[in-house]
Amino acid sequence: MSGFKKLSRRGLLVGGAALASASVIRPTFAEDEGSAASAPLGPPPDRWESLRRVTKGALLRPGDADYSQAALPNNLRFRHIRPEAIAPCSSAQMVADVLSWCRDYDMPFVVRGGGHSYSGFSTSHGLVIDMSPMRAIQYDPRSGLVRVEAGATNRELFAAQRQVGRIVTHGRCPTVGIAGFLLGGGVGFNMRRFGVCSDLMTEAEIVTADGALRRLSAEQDADLFWAVRGGGGGNFGVSTSFTLRTQPVDEQLTAFRMVWRDKTLEVAKALFHAAEMAPNGFASRISLGGVTPAQSGKGRQVSVTMIGQFIGDRDGLMAILKPVLDAGPPDFSDIREGGYWEAQEFLMEPGAPAWFRERSTFLPASPDDAFLEAAFDRLRHWPGTGAHGDLFFFQTGGRINEIAPDETAFVHRSSHWLAVVGANWSEDDNARPDITRRAVAWQDDFYAMVGEYGGQGAFQNFADASLVDWRTRYFGANLDRLMAIKAAVDPTNLFRHPQSL
Repeated sequence: MSGFKKLSRRGLLVGGAALASASVIRPTFAEDEGSAASAPLGPPPDRWESLRRVTKGALLRPGDADYSQAALPNNLRFRHIRPEAIAPCSSAQMVADVLSWCRDYDMPFVVRGGGHSYSGFSTSHGLVIDMSPMRAIQYDPRSGLVRVEAGATNRELFAAQRQVGRIVTHGRCPTVGIAGFLLGGGVGFNMRRFGVCSDLMTEAEIVTADGALRRLSAEQDADLFWAVRGGGGGNFGVSTSFTLRTQPVDEQLTAFRMVWRDKTLEVAKALFHAAEMAPNGFASRISLGGVTPAQSGKGRQVSVTMIGQFIGDRDGLMAILKPVLDAGPPDFSDIREGGYWEAQEFLMEPGAPAWFRERSTFLPASPDDAFLEAAFDRLRHWPGTGAHGDLFFFQTGGRINEIAPDETAFVHRSSHWLAVVGANWSEDDNARPDITRRAVAWQDDFYAMVGEYGGQGAFQNFADASLVDWRTRYFGANLDRLMAIKAAVDPTNLFRHPQSL
C-alpha cells in the first residue's frame, strides 16, 4: 500500500496503554488519581534485559544513574508516579520494537516527548517510551521546509532556526517537546501572523497500531493528516517527525515587559481595548495576579503584567499603548528593540518543574468592563499559597481565525483570547492539603465565572483532568470525524490515556 511502510518487527502493534492510578503517596486531588492506573506486576529481570537489547542498552530502570532525573515530570503533582522503566527510542523501528515488547509482556505504556503534560499523561507506573533521542532537524533552503523529529524541543528548534534565519509559530519554554506542542495545535507569539504551529505542517510521519510507519500529507493519508493537526497527542499512534513551512525571520522586532501595581483595573480595561485594536504583528500575554484579602486590606492591588512582541520599532509600540499609559504609568517597564532571536531570549520562560494546575477556555471577544470587575473581585480573594494564583490571557485571533474550523482538527477558530485560571503552590504547600484544597476551590469557582462571561471550549494542550465534557470542549464540531479516524487507525484502542479519544 502506498503512503506507508510496514516496520519489520513481527505483526501488529497491540498491547496495553492504560495509565496507572495507585501510588504510595496519596494525590492531593481526585483527578490526580485518574492520571495513572494501578501498577502492573513487572516482568522477570530477563525480560527487562530483552528490552535493554531492543533499546541498544539505553533502557533506564530504578537505580540507574539517570533514572530519577529522566522520570521527573514537569508538573510535580505527578512526581510520585514512577515508571517501571524508561525506554529511549532513537528510530521509528525501535518504537515499533518497544511496542511489540509491551504486547509480549502485557506492559502498560505512555509516550513522552518533553514531559510537560499538565495532567500527568506523559508518565506511568508501567513503561515510558521516551522520544527525546529522536531530535534531528533538517532544513531545505530550496523549499523553506524544516523536518523536525518528534523528540526535539523548543530549545533545539530555536537553535536550528536561528542558524538559517527562518521561524515558525513556537512557544517560549525551551524544554517543551515539539510533538506534544504540534499535535494539540501549538500557540505562541507568532500565531496571529502565521496561525497555530500545526497550521504550518505540510507532512508528518507516525507509527500506527497496524505496525506501519505512515507518511502523511494533504495528498497522502489525508484524513489522518487532518487529525494530527490539532487532534491531540496519544490518540492515533506514535508521531516520529513533522515537516513545517517556515517564514523569514523578522529583522526588527520590539519585545516588552511591563508591570502595573496602581490603578490596575483602569489599566486592564484600557489594555484589552488597545490590544484588540492592534495589528496582527502585536502579540501579548496579559496576566492579572491574585492578592489575599489581608494583602488587599493593606493596599496591595491586583497586579497587571504584560509581555509580548511587536513587529516594528519602539515608537510604533508606544503609539499602540498610548491609551494604556494614559490610564496609568507602569511601575516597571523593559522595552527592547533588536533582532528576533535576542527578543526571544528576553521573552523566554524557563518552565522549571513546579506544582501547578491550570484551567483554560477561549473567549470570543475581549473581556468587557463587567468581566474585569468580577475577575478583580475574585483575584482579591486569592486564599494564598507559597506561590501564586492568577488569571492570564494569550492573545489569539488574526490568522488563526482566517482558517475554517473544519480545515484541520484544531477547531478553536473564533476566539480573541485564550484565558487560563492558574493555581500554583510550593513543596511545603503540597504537604498541607488544606492549603492546596482552598487554592483549587478558588480556582474552580473562578473558572466557572469565566465560563459565565462567555468562555467556550478548552485548549487540548493544557490538559485539564477535571473537565467532564473534555471531548467536546477540546474538539467541538470536529469530534465525530476524529472519533471515526481513531476507530479506523486504532481499532483495538492501543493508544489510550485518561483523555484519549
